[in-house]
Amino acid sequence: MRFFLAILFWLMFPFCITAQQEYFSGTVTDSITHEPLAFVSIIYNRQGHGVVTNLEGHFRIPRSQTVHFLKFRYVGYHSKTVEMRGSVSAPLNIALSPDPHDIAEVIVYPTENPAHRIIKRAAANRIRNNPERSGPFSYISYDKMTFTLEVDSAALQNKGDSVSTNALLSDSISYGTDMKGKIDIRRFLEKQHLFMMESVISRKFFSPERNKEEVIASRVSGISQPSLVVMARQFQSFSFYENFVTIADRQFLNPIASGSTGMYFFQIQDTTYTERLDTVFIISFRPMKGKNFDGMKGVLYINSRDYAVQNVLAEAYEPREGKINAAIQQQYELIDGERWFPVLLSTTIRFNPARLGYKSPPVDIVGIGKSHIVNINLRPSDEGIKFSNVQVEVGAEAHRQPDEVWNTYRTDSLDARDRETYRFIDSLGKAEHLDRTIASFETLITGYLPGKYWTFDLMRFIDYNSYEGFRIGAGGRTTQQLCSWLMVGGYGAYGFKDKAWKYSGHLTFNLWPEHELQLTVLYRKDVRESGGVRFNETINLTGSAFIRNYLVELMDKTRETEFSLSFSALKYVKVRTYLLHSNAEPTNNYSFGLSDANPRVSLTRFNITETGMQIRYAHQETFMKTPRGNKFSMGTRYPVLYLNVARGINLLNGGFEYWRTEAKITKSFKTKRLGDTRFALLAGKVSSDVPYGRLYAGLSSYKPFTLESEQSFGTMRFNEFVADRFIALFVKQDFGKLLIRPRGKFQPELALVHNLGFGMLSNGAQHENITVESYGKGYFEGGLLINNLLRVQLFKYGLGVLYRYGPYAYSKTIDNFAFKLTLQFNL
Repeated sequence: MRFFLAILFWLMFPFCITAQQEYFSGTVTDSITHEPLAFVSIIYNRQGHGVVTNLEGHFRIPRSQTVHFLKFRYVGYHSKTVEMRGSVSAPLNIALSPDPHDIAEVIVYPTENPAHRIIKRAAANRIRNNPERSGPFSYISYDKMTFTLEVDSAALQNKGDSVSTNALLSDSISYGTDMKGKIDIRRFLEKQHLFMMESVISRKFFSPERNKEEVIASRVSGISQPSLVVMARQFQSFSFYENFVTIADRQFLNPIASGSTGMYFFQIQDTTYTERLDTVFIISFRPMKGKNFDGMKGVLYINSRDYAVQNVLAEAYEPREGKINAAIQQQYELIDGERWFPVLLSTTIRFNPARLGYKSPPVDIVGIGKSHIVNINLRPSDEGIKFSNVQVEVGAEAHRQPDEVWNTYRTDSLDARDRETYRFIDSLGKAEHLDRTIASFETLITGYLPGKYWTFDLMRFIDYNSYEGFRIGAGGRTTQQLCSWLMVGGYGAYGFKDKAWKYSGHLTFNLWPEHELQLTVLYRKDVRESGGVRFNETINLTGSAFIRNYLVELMDKTRETEFSLSFSALKYVKVRTYLLHSNAEPTNNYSFGLSDANPRVSLTRFNITETGMQIRYAHQETFMKTPRGNKFSMGTRYPVLYLNVARGINLLNGGFEYWRTEAKITKSFKTKRLGDTRFALLAGKVSSDVPYGRLYAGLSSYKPFTLESEQSFGTMRFNEFVADRFIALFVKQDFGKLLIRPRGKFQPELALVHNLGFGMLSNGAQHENITVESYGKGYFEGGLLINNLLRVQLFKYGLGVLYRYGPYAYSKTIDNFAFKLTLQFNL
């Protein structure tokens, strides 16, 4: 039980329409699984008038309508007709039998596929029908998600026919407790869910920049704090109108994106008519044969009014083994006769830990989440709303709301299984201290190991670079529990290759938390890359640029005293200003000749006093904020800009006066025919003669065979070039599975890399005991990466090669190659 609860924490909506006297009502289910079927088409008279079932398989037909019969039609199931004779008062229960025959791909000649005309009109109306692009709105949503266990049918079959489902569950899984020993998991799951959570969320939207979601009520089994509630809302896109649709952790090409008729095969399965005499086209879709892209399969219900999506069922066309796989359902209604708006969202996720390599019984963790959207207002008021880049926030009292509040928003009361889930898992949570576990997990994401009064910086325990070798140490900072307005921190470390101790200490004053205004006083004795560039950015573990830090070979020993002031401004800007005094000592016998001295004087230590500013601008970047105050970025669609401006001054024995300016722009985006595109543009300039350590040493990352590192030159040797002015462009085009169709476990993903740069040096004569060469004629390299050749639990590995060409290519061909090992998270 501990194992499955832990899996749930690491991975991170019931709606029942009761029959009223003026309606025929009923439920449609699968005849084998008895699961409700959503969006079943029901024709009830000879005029073709009809309705569809909702997400719970329920339907209602006004008694005012003439009902001759009920004809049930659903893609993948046999049709069924029920003759209506006399008065029907009790709800109907209809079971449909699955049709095992798959839909054949049909090519219609000589005319166009009739489904294409409908899909193209739906694509042309995407912006008009997209709720997040067609005007302001507000709503309240009630979300409910439950998790349980299901037997892996493939694993059960491998064990032989003699092994029953009940036996597999009962014999394979047990939960040890101090009181009762083992629990029969089969009986356990009959009484309750494995895990459950609910939330009530209020949202007001006026534009992407003026959007606010607040969790006003939350409850999570076993946990009092509602951190997981925020994470659970990320399983699917809010609407079905963007070019790419998110399901779980994957992005799929939308079947109603522009040009989708060249990628998907569509087939009209049925046509019905609403009471308003609008036509509803029921169209199945799946990727065309021979097309390699992240595609979905499912059914679209497109209403002829505005050619809007009325219902949709979708899932991955090719589920991924050992990963989270999900299916979504969405239902829309025409609000106030004006705009189509989602009213029901459903997600079913499935995850098998055993297939990912973990030691686990052959069972799937299955989560079913439903979100019911009510109180939809298309003309909300923004009075009294304070908008910021924190767009998702959990109310301080959300987890303490009484039953009266919950009963206001729940679409139905909790059943016995729900209540038992809360009772049992809550008691288990207290015994196992799950609140403390979740708090630790949340803190770990920020890079710190939590404690009551002190948090340890995980990056300080062990590190590596080519100069220091392995670096062992410890560091951290005090927590807000000890003092909310002051943090005390520091670290100590030892490098085994350079055989030297490093240490640092700092005081940080939280002057204005709302604007992240902090004043820091720091002293540091450490090493710093000679000729490196640093921006005001955090390590991005989803990319590979940080790997270059492990490869750096040339360092300066430094002693630094710094006063810095950091804050957030203008919503999307982060600013850091500083005054730094540094004493730097090269580690390679380098010296700097003073050109204006007579006789010539060579310096081997450099006192530098520098004041400057670092700026980061991420337009429309949004954050979610947890009850503990931690903020997590939800990204931005726009480029992220970085700017450094520094001034060397003749103060505190500082011996160099100069201006040093650097800029960087990064952007990643996805297109349906090319996949993921990532680029970074960097430039820098130093206005005066300065020591080597304040120049630009080329952004190299070459080793004959090493890990691939983005935003660097993979074939350029370390410190091979140096410049006081440079510009560089790094481009990676990741095609994913677009070029090679996956075959079983062999699922290679191709990526192309091309990098180029220009660097000039005004005066190289002052730099002594070191080779200085610029690359003003242009440095060029390109290459191929084959990712995802091997998958081992949380990581996937691949191979790549880069080739150096142009004016600075080596005469010996093999020297121009660099071979790479690629490493990515296997999410």
